[in-house]
Amino acid sequence: MVFLYFVLFIFELHTLTSSGVTAFTVAPLYQSNPCCSGAKIRTASTSVLDLSKFPANNDHDNYEIESSNNNGTTANSETILERARIISYRIAISATALSLCVLAVDDIGFLEGSGANIDQWTEQSSLLLPTLAGGALCFCPVPRNKIVEIGTISLGLATIGSSWIPKDDISWSLSIVALLAISIREIWYFGVEYKQECVISISMLAFMFDNNNYVPFTIPLCALGISVLTAGKLFEPCKEDLVPSNSEFLAK
Repeated sequence: MVFLYFVLFIFELHTLTSSGVTAFTVAPLYQSNPCCSGAKIRTASTSVLDLSKFPANNDHDNYEIESSNNNGTTANSETILERARIISYRIAISATALSLCVLAVDDIGFLEGSGANIDQWTEQSSLLLPTLAGGALCFCPVPRNKIVEIGTISLGLATIGSSWIPKDDISWSLSIVALLAISIREIWYFGVEYKQECVISISMLAFMFDNNNYVPFTIPLCALGISVLTAGKLFEPCKEDLVPSNSEFLAK
């Protein structure tokens, strides 16, 4: 009996597929047959359809099909290049937070009277800020829209290039714009309820465009917001940075 089912299965499968019917149509027909438990159908797109995944009822709308490509990666997993991009983004934003923290310590005079001299660190942080902020903006994943992608990368490269301009005002202002774009991107991807530190950063960055005339304590508060953002990245799975998920990993 099992052998007869198997022969009928092969014959009808050949007939259906040769007439243009895909495996998505064939699967419900054989989901109740004993000989088909654990069987797999290989389609022309090299996708494998595991028939054991199908439920025994007729609710075909809830079918969950796992499709794999030639590299063995599922559709919901990140590729090696995407993972490398996310890691680079997180390293760059961490270095940016560190640079802002050095500037914040100098801004509030935290080490005054201690004999410590951080003038050289402050100068280096000011010089590196455009490169770090621009690099973070170039690496951060954005929605798959040509205008958004081109605009983001162009702003990031312009920010990096401004570090070679003698005038510090231009590079500083572009760094602030880059950090604004990153903060807005984080809110868009994860939701304002989970990225309140970005709201603080945006509120402070709006008063920091002029390097020579900015509101006091804006740099320390901005540094705090970016630092909290960086710390949160330690707990976020890489795949959460690929598509807007509203912080599903925290909501669970």
